Amino acid sequence: MQPELWIGLVHVKPLDRKAYGAAGAFTNIVTWACDAEGFRRKAETIAVTLEMYVVDVEEAEPLIKRTSDWLLTEEIDELVARAGSDANAIEYGTFHNYSFDEA
Repeated sequence: MQPELWIGLVHVKPLDRKAYGAAGAFTNIVTWACDAEGFRRKAETIAVTLEMYVVDVEEAEPLIKRTSDWLLTEEIDELVARAGSDANAIEYGTFHNYSFDEA
């Protein structure tokens, strides 16, 4: 399979919650992958560089599928533009933090 741009909502948590100041966050990630497993590996790669870890990945799918079903936001359009033709790109959007874990 040839890699293609994928998008997904990624739930991350910080390795050091006190340093981060929040319990976790959700962010959209755009990266090149061949399948959902490859997408998750790329999400985990960028999370480690941010001193975080991936808890879950939701709605990971090829970008072409997403654009056939939905209009993309301006922010996601920017992520796609930055990923461009760079097969190593892992672009993430705004981190939507939450301050506590549910019991």
